Amino acid sequence: MLDTLRESYFKKTTQFIVINREMIVVASDNCLFHMSTGMDITDFHPFFFSLSELFESEEGEAKQKFYCIQFDILGKTYYIDIETHKQNPTELVIVLNNLTDHYKSVHQIKQVRNESIIGFNITQELNKELEVQRGFKNKFLANVSHEIRTPLNSILGFVSVLENTDISKEQLDILSIIKTSSKNLVTILDDLMDISKIEAGKLEIKNRRFNFLEFIETLGKTYKIRAEDKRLELLIEINEKLPRFLVGDHLRINQIVVNLLENAIKYTHQGSISFKVYTNSVNARRIPVTFEVTDTGVGMPKDKLESIFDSFTQLEKKGLFGGSGLGLSIVKQLTHLLDSDLEVNSEEGVGTTFKFTIHMGVSHNQKKEPSKNVVIRHKTKGKGKKPRILLGEDIEVNQMLMMKLFTDHGGYSLDVAKDGERVLKFLDNYHYDLVIMDITMPRMDGLDTTVHIRNHPNKKIAKLPVIALTARSSEEHQQEAKEVGVNAYLTKPIDTDLLFSTVDKYLNRYKRKPKDNEDEEALS
Repeated sequence: MLDTLRESYFKKTTQFIVINREMIVVASDNCLFHMSTGMDITDFHPFFFSLSELFESEEGEAKQKFYCIQFDILGKTYYIDIETHKQNPTELVIVLNNLTDHYKSVHQIKQVRNESIIGFNITQELNKELEVQRGFKNKFLANVSHEIRTPLNSILGFVSVLENTDISKEQLDILSIIKTSSKNLVTILDDLMDISKIEAGKLEIKNRRFNFLEFIETLGKTYKIRAEDKRLELLIEINEKLPRFLVGDHLRINQIVVNLLENAIKYTHQGSISFKVYTNSVNARRIPVTFEVTDTGVGMPKDKLESIFDSFTQLEKKGLFGGSGLGLSIVKQLTHLLDSDLEVNSEEGVGTTFKFTIHMGVSHNQKKEPSKNVVIRHKTKGKGKKPRILLGEDIEVNQMLMMKLFTDHGGYSLDVAKDGERVLKFLDNYHYDLVIMDITMPRMDGLDTTVHIRNHPNKKIAKLPVIALTARSSEEHQQEAKEVGVNAYLTKPIDTDLLFSTVDKYLNRYKRKPKDNEDEEALS
């Protein structure tokens, strides 16, 4: 049986041919191709011309192998391996092995592999191109944010200054509109930067212990005032089961709730807004906390519910509503990052309800820390020396604003250096208690200046508190500033209360006694 199978296999794949010196077929078993005795084998295929030289070779040299020779016979393609054996000086045996299926399989495998490699390379190139585009977009947005925040800093700063002057109620109302509009622009910038981070996968969730009930109560007080400004009623309901201290991302939860409350106030013109926070779980280390915001506003048609979460989409009705259309898109993406789903139910002309649930850890320590007694510096009267502060700032209008703020405060002496090199020069020649510094300055920026301060041979100068005050708002810039030794990072537009509380905090941590020979005169 084995011999029969072997014979059957070889008949299908192998053919033996004998030719003479004149390339005439002497014998052929015709298992693969029909070759008549007496025919010139070169007529069958031109390849056989190359075998004539083998008759002049030694017997050992006449044994040759030729791989993957293509034969096109009667419209069909074959791939043949050819082997030759010299029987005697006048005859040559040719063995044809039909490996068509094998070579086709190998070719297909190589083709698939090559296509896979090409596809992978194309994907890599596309990814690189997308990364370049995303990097350009992120850099562009960061630069736009910086350039817009810089003039906004002056606008909001001088508005605050004007509010404390003797002006009429009408003028105060106008300033309030300017202030609100400017803060809305800052919110839009923050939204753009956050969307950019989310798309790039760089927005991190940071879970920390925080006073949850105090956080909700503060939100409630803030938005009660906002609602009253539109003659709306804000109803707040907090479940008694909620622990005081929870573990979660306080910043992102705040961002979601603020967007939802702002959205409710914007689209509600009469009636009320309800803000509920509750849990159905008690005595657990991790609990689901549900946030629910309901308004009696304009509502939305059902066919618009999905599209409101797209970036730059907003519900328009007779041109009454504006906004960037970014808020709900960020809310949707942030809830997703917090492993939650944002639910929305709405009826046009009746109102809208947004609801989401976040699982948060319950802190094992539910005791409120005692308030720390922080010494706040007030305006210095009489002969007491004021703390001396050096400001590094290159933009003249920001210099004027800071001088005005510190003059009105009255508790400090402020000198101004317009670049990092002058900051270092002033520190070498005069006594200072603290440095406030812009990050983006000519000749030497704030980060390089801080590095020089921290490496200063005078240890007292090296330990000076450094507060960054900049329009660069990204976490990357904050981390970079922290790494070079910046103590605190404040962003423009200036929050005056935060600025002075931060200054007080670091002045009380570090006190430097001036040398007797140090010049205490103001710098020009």
